[in-house]
Amino acid sequence: MATICVPIPPLERARSIELEVKVDGKRRVLNYRVESFDWTAGGADVTGRIDRLRSLIGAYDPNWELVQIGNPNDRLIPVMFRERSSL
Repeated sequence: MATICVPIPPLERARSIELEVKVDGKRRVLNYRVESFDWTAGGADVTGRIDRLRSLIGAYDPNWELVQIGNPNDRLIPVMFRERSSL
């Protein structure tokens, strides 16, 4: 699948994005969700944080697929998911 980049403003915790596009003249709605996970819950060690993030993503609602992991700040890391039924 081709990818396009659409800049969006900073989102608060657990915000959803609905994107309407036309493909070959047919309207499609794609649903995205950005979650901010507590990056520090895995401890100070980067490996522990990665393992914690991996478990959060693995336990996430199976109707949503991982799209992108953003840059963390001191405490939170944004993760974007796309609803599978909107593909």
